[in-house]
Amino acid sequence: MQILVVTSTYPSPIHPRQGAFNRIMVDALRRNHRVAVIAPVPWTQLCWQDIGKDLFERKKEFQLVENDTQYPVFYYTPKIFRNQYHHFYWMSMRRCLSRLPNDFRPDVVLGYWLHPDGDAAIRSARHFGVPAVVMSGGTDLRILTQNSRRRKAIMRVMDEADRVVVVSRELRRQAESLGTSTDKIDVVNRGVDLDCFTPGDRIKARHESGLSADNVVLAWVGRLEAVKNPRMLLRAAERLTQHWRSNLRILIIGDGSMRVSLEQECRQRGLCECIRFEGNLSQADLAVRYRAANATLLTSHSEGIPNVLLESIACGTPFVATNVGGVSEIATMGIDFLVENDDADELAQATIELVSRDVSPRRRDFVPTDPAEMVNGLEDVFLRTLDNRCVLRRASGNISVNAQARNHSARRAS
Repeated sequence: MQILVVTSTYPSPIHPRQGAFNRIMVDALRRNHRVAVIAPVPWTQLCWQDIGKDLFERKKEFQLVENDTQYPVFYYTPKIFRNQYHHFYWMSMRRCLSRLPNDFRPDVVLGYWLHPDGDAAIRSARHFGVPAVVMSGGTDLRILTQNSRRRKAIMRVMDEADRVVVVSRELRRQAESLGTSTDKIDVVNRGVDLDCFTPGDRIKARHESGLSADNVVLAWVGRLEAVKNPRMLLRAAERLTQHWRSNLRILIIGDGSMRVSLEQECRQRGLCECIRFEGNLSQADLAVRYRAANATLLTSHSEGIPNVLLESIACGTPFVATNVGGVSEIATMGIDFLVENDDADELAQATIELVSRDVSPRRRDFVPTDPAEMVNGLEDVFLRTLDNRCVLRRASGNISVNAQARNHSARRAS
């Protein structure tokens, strides 16, 4: 198949670490299909990259095309008219459709993030006369819909799309609560690179991470943004230092707009000796940190199925996490702990209990899949979508059925 992916949640020359899970998905799809990506980059990121430069001067230096990926600049009005962002998004990226290679005509368009990306995916699909599949990772369904105008925009996108893909059963229930038919929703679990994220020797991992063998090591991984609630971690850290004192090491891995204020708060709370800000790490180095840790902590207000916890499980590291979104679907009671959202005392107590107990090895209730399995799920969604289009064409009196869709059906049957 030829697949067009539309998403701003994707690594870019400005932020090469963002949306790494979508890059993994695209790379896995490319093993059997031809995939082109349109990944708009917010104009504000260009400005923040070098504040001293004029926006248009910065844009001239910005690499707009790289391999089969285009990075148009997404112009919008920050923090206002958010329910209208789909219009700004479409105007910013529509010219990219004419810049696709002459021999590339998508069979299906996939949009990640329901609004505004999903709306642009639907418009792109209409441009080519092909189906549109939209995909939600969690926050768009769980948080953005709390705003009535944004909720209407997201409901319209799910109504107009041919299929809706979510990454957890909980998100399927969220989509259903907004009026989307169950028959239209598919759950496809995210895949983890199981060649990279594997169990390993903890002592060796600590040596590679500059940690002592007798340290109590906790890993927190994510964007330093409000939705990930890293301040809950700092509040819990005060109690954790009282318990483990100088033996505690907390690794904060990731970057974001809150980093400077969090570092300042660490100094104010006297936590600089136990907390280490690691910034963004490569996948290989991240796997080493998971293996070095006694536990992975997650403090988010909202999640779908967090990649962080999937990677932690794959490395054999238990977790303590806020019980939000689909987190409970991947937790194994007796190994992992779930705590109430924003309850730092409960987070600290659960972490102390997890690290202090002697747990016999046992089989997990949930085991992460690899990217190939994730692609199998997406392929099935795409093929059924194309099959449905063929049925609709026949029903409308159009006897000529797209030959490619027939080939897809034959492949699925085989």
